[in-house]
Amino acid sequence: METLIPPHPGLRQGGEDPMTPGFRRRLSALLQEAKARWGNLTPEERRRLLSLLAGLLSLLPLGRLGRVGLLLEKALGPGGQVAFSLLLRLLRR
Repeated sequence: METLIPPHPGLRQGGEDPMTPGFRRRLSALLQEAKARWGNLTPEERRRLLSLLAGLLSLLPLGRLGRVGLLLEKALGPGGQVAFSLLLRLLRR
């Protein structure tokens, strides 16, 4: 099975300390690449990816992150753009 988003060589196993020099620059570059990859996905691939993310996030306990799964679920429906923008606002906090 082909993966929608292959692993990025800039990511380390186990995480990285945000205080490490250059962390924000690398994180920003990864986010820009993710945005570009998202733009290259077909609508069907986007729906599939959002569906998988919604399933994973719905397993989280209720709270701010637990509600993200519900927002992603709504993003698959008619009000998808509004729900997705709300999701991004929540994640920026």
